[in-house]
Amino acid sequence: MKLRDIAFVVASTFFSDDIPANILKNIVDESFSFDAPLIETQPGIYVLELFHGPTLTCKDYGARFMARLLQALDGKSHHPRHVLVSTTGNTGAAAANGLFKIDGISVSVLYPRGMLTRSQTRQLTALGENIHPIEVLGSVEDCKNLIHKALSDPCFSNMNLTGANSINIARLIPQISFALYAYGQLVAREVKDAHKAVFAIPTGNLSNVNAAAMARAMGCPMTKIIAATGADNQLESLMQGSEADHSAHPQRSFAPAIDMAFPSGWPRLLHLYNGNLEAMRRDISVSKAINNNIIASTILDVRQQSGYTIDPHTALAYHAALADKTEAPKVVFATGHPSKQLDVMTQITGSAHELPVQLMRFMTERRAPKQMAPTIPALKKYLSSIH
Repeated sequence: MKLRDIAFVVASTFFSDDIPANILKNIVDESFSFDAPLIETQPGIYVLELFHGPTLTCKDYGARFMARLLQALDGKSHHPRHVLVSTTGNTGAAAANGLFKIDGISVSVLYPRGMLTRSQTRQLTALGENIHPIEVLGSVEDCKNLIHKALSDPCFSNMNLTGANSINIARLIPQISFALYAYGQLVAREVKDAHKAVFAIPTGNLSNVNAAAMARAMGCPMTKIIAATGADNQLESLMQGSEADHSAHPQRSFAPAIDMAFPSGWPRLLHLYNGNLEAMRRDISVSKAINNNIIASTILDVRQQSGYTIDPHTALAYHAALADKTEAPKVVFATGHPSKQLDVMTQITGSAHELPVQLMRFMTERRAPKQMAPTIPALKKYLSSIH
């Protein structure tokens, strides 16, 4: 089955009681209009390329699905919806692109000042129309906390708010298809022990880990999931039963999408396992404390050995897959195209990388972002000004 065919089955499982099949089929077909090739880079290691969408990250699938689902559910409502999203670059670009020019929806993209590359910033500021970039004078954790508080604050109840980060179930459900599709591709190629596959996933806020765990619960065969996190991610200690530290702030690395302290998807993962940490640890292992030197060396080693180029986020998962001793095929989720971080890739490889056509259209900056303090009163004032 093609990826979009699997995605339609998954979406129907969850939404068929609420959305007519023909409308749901159109939502899926438009959201999954680009392929996800599975590439064998060396014996037993397969890379699932999830970055062929309009903003070159895996988040394009979920963002486009969520946008079209909102449109279908809202119908002809005369109550405008406001979508909030925090980002270190990839999530915001995917959400902005997916929701661009959709009637009745405005989008505010919050990102920490000084953390995005010029290319990432332009993907937010070049769109205009209903997309509002906001440069927050704080960290990505501040951005996340602002959105969490706003969604649960009665003072915002008249603004019809929705979040667009991976905590939004409409973003998450389409991603269940990834593991199912990868397994199907292994079986189609008659890969030995396909049913024992190990899925290595770059992990920041746990969306793809949650989705893979949901795929497992729905019957997708696999040995385990490897969550490849940054050094400051609390996932490992949370899985051991420690309390979350919501005041922590991560250090920056070559892989900004995984530079998270508290993974926002943790409550969902905990609920999925009914609080059974032992069962969770059987299914999911954590590869932690991978530094920039290891990211760079992994990228260079893969290029030298196979002629294949991976981005820093994929390098985290690739390194974890190589380190895992399970005798089974390893599927590495490639969540971003190398050109998404041109400066870093040039620094690591010492060579220039061609800019894909998807990014060329963002090279003219049209709108200066608003600047905002990381406080709820500042966010309320800003949202009131654009409503």
